[in-house]
Amino acid sequence: MDRRAVLRGLAGAAVAAPAAGLLGAAPAEAATHYVMATEQASGRILRFNPAAWSSGTVLWKAPSTTGTWKNLSDVKRRGTAKWGNVMLMTSSGMGDYLGRAAMIDESAIGSSRTGGIVWQAAVDGNPHSIERIEGKGAIVVATSKGPTGSASGGGLHLFVPSTNGGKPGTRAVKFYGFPGAHGVIYNQNGFVIAVGTGEVRLYGITGNGSSTRLSYRTKLTFSDGAGRAKVGHDILPDHDGSGYFFTSSYNVRSLQLVYAGNSWQFTSSQVSGADHVKAYTRLPNGVRTWVVPGSGEGDWSRTIHFSSGNHSKSGARFYRVRYYTTAFG
Repeated sequence: MDRRAVLRGLAGAAVAAPAAGLLGAAPAEAATHYVMATEQASGRILRFNPAAWSSGTVLWKAPSTTGTWKNLSDVKRRGTAKWGNVMLMTSSGMGDYLGRAAMIDESAIGSSRTGGIVWQAAVDGNPHSIERIEGKGAIVVATSKGPTGSASGGGLHLFVPSTNGGKPGTRAVKFYGFPGAHGVIYNQNGFVIAVGTGEVRLYGITGNGSSTRLSYRTKLTFSDGAGRAKVGHDILPDHDGSGYFFTSSYNVRSLQLVYAGNSWQFTSSQVSGADHVKAYTRLPNGVRTWVVPGSGEGDWSRTIHFSSGNHSKSGARFYRVRYYTTAFG
């Protein structure tokens, strides 16, 4: 299936029914907001200006495109008290499922766009996403598989520092099983939200320093239809509104975390029925951006899609796109 053709069809449908397509309503003219993307062919994190597409600015280059550094899968920027702005990244790795997670001090990256790594760890289970817990310094890595050689499983690996805000250890202190875990993000109400197979889960945060832990609170279950896979692929903030967008095997959905009565609950609605969208978000100027594999592509795409016009790069293998910001949402 040519999924880009599917998206073009959805774009046309969006004129009559915006909520049904990936584009939504056309944004008003506004200031440029940069995006960044993981590019797997070259093992680099790139930044682009959607309004003036070019070859892009190289933000960082991985030490290798083999072994645990192969297949960059996630990147997020966060502000820290100790290192200033950092980039968090994961790579899925090669072979069975052994990959890597790292935190990179942006101010320490060299002129060759390498280096700056202040923390890293080998992570088993096909790491797909990473987040840092604000105020704690703990790092959560979502893996879609179980230990090396396992065809199932998955979950959240928690790495904690000895004191709040410090550098985490290189071994996870706790593993929280969550089959198919692909995406994780921090919510400033003091929660971690993760998406996996058929569920979005909410975790509270307890303790400090080496005692920091996650505590399951609630979940939203979803289905992509009878007989269809329902793997959750990614979760990102809606930077032009409230809440989040999460993608699964056959849907893009909005997500809200609301306090109802005496507990937190999720609500959700469909944005699109497009399949295998790897990442989807909306920038502060209303422009929507996403990555979806097209015909002849694997789990990656040569194209970063925008509601203001798509852009492709020959030879690229984009996996995820994010708004270039340190903001959580």
